[in-house]
Amino acid sequence: MTVQARHPQLLRLTDPPIILGHQCIGCRRVAFPPDPYGCERCGSPREDLEELVLEAQGTVRAVATVHRHHQPSPATPFTVAVIQLTGGPVIKAIVAGAGVSVGTEVEGVLVQDVEDAEGNILVDLQFRVMT
Repeated sequence: MTVQARHPQLLRLTDPPIILGHQCIGCRRVAFPPDPYGCERCGSPREDLEELVLEAQGTVRAVATVHRHHQPSPATPFTVAVIQLTGGPVIKAIVAGAGVSVGTEVEGVLVQDVEDAEGNILVDLQFRVMT
């Protein structure tokens, strides 16, 4: 049994977690998730995109509570936020705990999600309010 990222191409299991995005060498646009076809801003090809390590930290721009969804995990209700990453793009992610509002500073944490058919534990990135 091993511990694996649910999306290993997007996340490194470090403490603190690292998000993997990319940056265009032409126009310096930062993107997450990485654009599979090239830069959306200047049209540079995929070969002109460099992997970029992004801090799993930022500021909440918007927040919503999900009461129903079609998957068993995560359990409802849960909070989804639009987060402006420090030095990076805007992403959507689950924020655990109370006290989440616009302007709240949050940090990434690794959370055990499910066990796959081979018995591997899959972990995912969530955020929590910084104290």
